[in-house]
Amino acid sequence: MENIQEGPENDRKEQRVPQKQYLTCCLLSAAFFGALGSSFLYGYNLSVVNAPAKDIKAFYNLTWLSRYGEPAAAETLTLLWSVTVSIFAIGGLVGALVVSFLIKVLGRKGTLLANNSLAVIAALLLALGEKARSFEMLIIGRFIIGMDSGGSWLTMTFLLFPVAKA
Repeated sequence: MENIQEGPENDRKEQRVPQKQYLTCCLLSAAFFGALGSSFLYGYNLSVVNAPAKDIKAFYNLTWLSRYGEPAAAETLTLLWSVTVSIFAIGGLVGALVVSFLIKVLGRKGTLLANNSLAVIAALLLALGEKARSFEMLIIGRFIIGMDSGGSWLTMTFLLFPVAKA
């Protein structure tokens, strides 16, 4: 039989080295769906207004004409367009600032579920804005979808961090 002596040299040999951790299915699926639900929406909504810019400006002009009996001035259309594009980023800022409070109150999963209601409200406002002949609905819808994007982006970070550590 071997005679094992207790001492500092033998203590080091018996210590276990932690195993190298690999990507798990849970981590990959969480990252995929997290990116699809937060980063993808953010990028899409940030750039989606650029393609139909002429159509949206024409809608703004028609709405202005039906309300006030005269077409909107070029400066007014530029101002409305600028507000429509930039309000998304302001909504994202508000959503990112509010989400830490919501996570404390509702938890990470509850915050994501509540955040989905913002996406539904924004989708309804954006879809029904033309029917209602209201460019204000488009602007408010962009603000709310910005809040949704900013909130979900930050919440997904909080949700993925523990999964990545596990």
